[in-house]
Amino acid sequence: MNKKLFAMTTIILLALIATVYWFTLKEETKLPSDNWSRTFSVDIPTSNYSNFQVLDKENSYILALRNFKQQTIVSCDLDLKCKEARSLALTSTSTNAWSDETDSYYIKNYSLLHFNTKNDIQEIAPNVEDFVKSDDTLVYWTKDRQLTVLKDGQEQAYGMDEPIYDVKIFDNNIFAITKDTQGDRFSVYTLTNEPNQLFKFTSTASLVSSLNIIEHSKEEYLLLMDATIVSGGAKSKVIQQASFNLSPNQTIQLTKLKFEHEEDGRTLDDITQPTVLQQDGQTLIAFTATYAGNKNQVFMGPLTNGTIQATLLSKSGIRYERPVILDKQTVAFLEMNGSQRELVYTSSDPIQIEESKQISKEDYKQAAYTQFSKSFNGLMLVLFAFAWIILAFGISYLSTVILNRFKYEKTYLLGFVIHVVSLLALQIFFLYRFTKVETIIANVPFITESWHFVGLLVVGAVISVVPLFLARYNPEEEDYTYMILYATFMNLAVLFFLVGPYIF
Repeated sequence: MNKKLFAMTTIILLALIATVYWFTLKEETKLPSDNWSRTFSVDIPTSNYSNFQVLDKENSYILALRNFKQQTIVSCDLDLKCKEARSLALTSTSTNAWSDETDSYYIKNYSLLHFNTKNDIQEIAPNVEDFVKSDDTLVYWTKDRQLTVLKDGQEQAYGMDEPIYDVKIFDNNIFAITKDTQGDRFSVYTLTNEPNQLFKFTSTASLVSSLNIIEHSKEEYLLLMDATIVSGGAKSKVIQQASFNLSPNQTIQLTKLKFEHEEDGRTLDDITQPTVLQQDGQTLIAFTATYAGNKNQVFMGPLTNGTIQATLLSKSGIRYERPVILDKQTVAFLEMNGSQRELVYTSSDPIQIEESKQISKEDYKQAAYTQFSKSFNGLMLVLFAFAWIILAFGISYLSTVILNRFKYEKTYLLGFVIHVVSLLALQIFFLYRFTKVETIIANVPFITESWHFVGLLVVGAVISVVPLFLARYNPEEEDYTYMILYATFMNLAVLFFLVGPYIF
């Protein structure tokens, strides 16, 4: 390789690296949606949190984050400036736990315990299977299907016919949900002087992750079911809903909610971990979903009877879980980083949106790290590329042999053109046939359409041959093999930087 060709090759590769880095930096600072900020970290140490709860106080939030060893309780103002209030030690035998600033309720060795800041531990009941807590109401149930409600110092017990699945507490009503032991038949009861069955339903899902109830009014409610359905060997996660009231012996009809991205109308898949907030006469639902091949992205939208037009609240490339709507302007969730989880939030407040648009020193570091980590995807493209490289070499070799047999005057020029064109054609075929081009297009920050992707491959082919002609190489017999090898591997390097990081 002469000095001129080496210099041009180096400049082109450095320019490609700089271009990709610039777009990566722009993606780091890009808002997930026009009206929502980038994520902000909450000043809480990262850990292997499995879940967190939020208690909404008058001018603050109480957050309780749990890992396998403890529950950390922090007090936050409305701007999510937080300080740790206390912690509750837990063990492998501790199941459910609920905490505020002063009190904790948790199950240890099947005993429901109450713990306060004075370090007093009181056993409330033995053989407890689970419990729920809300303000001044505590409901727990035992393995022998006995359910107890503690409210305002009063205790009332209920005997249930079937195993208790969950309990939902409202200001005026308490609902008990049971599930039979033989199948997927659920029953919903309202607890007054005795359990009154409202309705039964049978789930056709292979797995029900959770059931939620939303109060529309004192008489009208909505049931939401987070479920996994298996059809034809493929799994899909869906949310089903059904309306009901307080009349006994109703028949409900579960219908599947459809979720779409509000900007492009693309269907969202694998809907999980829905949470709901009712505020200012509007019901909002936040959830995680798969969008454009990116899993565990956070969305939020108004809950309607048919289709949810949802807004993206998180950036691609990172996975999130367990979103909680703090208010209609703030959503908190856990950002996944290996086994660790960091509590972050996003806001629709205009001041925080403007703040998140600014490029920080951390953004430059994160963009470099992101580009480096994504380059390993390019190695997979390099391995895959040998499929079309070998075929292209075969085509160019056979074409040169045939042209030489017919003593064509410009055999090597035409053979070089045939090699480059076949290389490009085979790239297009293999990438469209054996990869998810839609995912690649969604991941590449500088293209949006399928024809853009073809154009990108054409540009890569052109870039791989231009330095040869600028360095005055001629496709004659003595330079022919070298030119083919250079064009092939220069093209591979270009694809490594332009396409490789985004192939998955």
